[in-house]
Amino acid sequence: MSYIMMGLGWVLRVCSVLTGNYGVALIIFTILIKAVLMPLTVKQQRSMLKTQKLQPLLMEIQQKYANDKEKLNQETMKLYQKYKVNPMSGCLPLLIQLPIIMMLYWVVKKPIIYIMGFHSDEVWRIVSAVTEWSDGNPDKLNTFFSMVGIDNMAKLTDNSYKMFGMYEIQIARFLHAYPEVLQNHWITEIGRNFVLINFNFLGMDLSQTPDLGAFMGLFVGKINNLTLGTVLLWIIPVLSGVSAYLTSWVSQLQNPQQPQTDKNGEESPNPMKSMMIMMPLMSAWFAFTLPSAIGLYWIISNIFALIQQIVLSKVINPGITEEQIEGEIVNAKKNRKKRKK
Repeated sequence: MSYIMMGLGWVLRVCSVLTGNYGVALIIFTILIKAVLMPLTVKQQRSMLKTQKLQPLLMEIQQKYANDKEKLNQETMKLYQKYKVNPMSGCLPLLIQLPIIMMLYWVVKKPIIYIMGFHSDEVWRIVSAVTEWSDGNPDKLNTFFSMVGIDNMAKLTDNSYKMFGMYEIQIARFLHAYPEVLQNHWITEIGRNFVLINFNFLGMDLSQTPDLGAFMGLFVGKINNLTLGTVLLWIIPVLSGVSAYLTSWVSQLQNPQQPQTDKNGEESPNPMKSMMIMMPLMSAWFAFTLPSAIGLYWIISNIFALIQQIVLSKVINPGITEEQIEGEIVNAKKNRKKRKK
């Protein structure tokens, strides 16, 4: 998995070098990921369109075996097999995306290793370079401590620099603000070039995590100490939730679920309606608890998926005609009448 993260970091690094902006690089990266997943997306969309076409037949089966759940499941699976529909195919792209999200989290969390290009056994050189850069100038050292969020170097060096990774985003932001540190001999001795990361995107610092506490404080009138940067970062989780909802909504429109009834003829609850609310809320929650870069990836991914759904639904041929479905329904009704006779 570390090799995959190094690969993701390399792609982000190339995009960052080409664009000069981490946010733009992340957008390009997201589009590349979606392009790689396109074959799976096409397969998923075709399966959804087939399922939509089969809804009248599924309703026939539900009416016919309303009191025999086992037979209902068997006939439903036979119908899926006949028309080569995999009801679980819609989950596959999501299952593939989740590990990418987790790996992207670590790529964003540890940019000095995965994007800038330092090896884990070279991070001590950064500490040494900062120490020499600030030698004899307390203001410089205090600037470093303030930007990183520590009060002494031991926070980085204890336990053989194991805690260094917890502050990589802040240190990467510091190195972008003070690039002369990278000219120190402790760094130049490595003999490689290192990429500086510009986390600013449309006034937002993508290395920061949106302040959920400050956001909740709005509802109780606590607006003290709010900054423009804090408010702008709230856009990320809000758009993450909204884009996830729109994607689910369009998906529901394209693949409407017929209401199911229980033994008493009453309509059963549709779990998809609950998921349509819960998933966007979870998306917004995760965007509030992770670096904003993760939320930006999720937003662009949702928007791209939304466009894909709309376009693919118009160009993909599900391979099932209305005539086939009508013929199946007519045959099913004829067979039902024969059995009654």
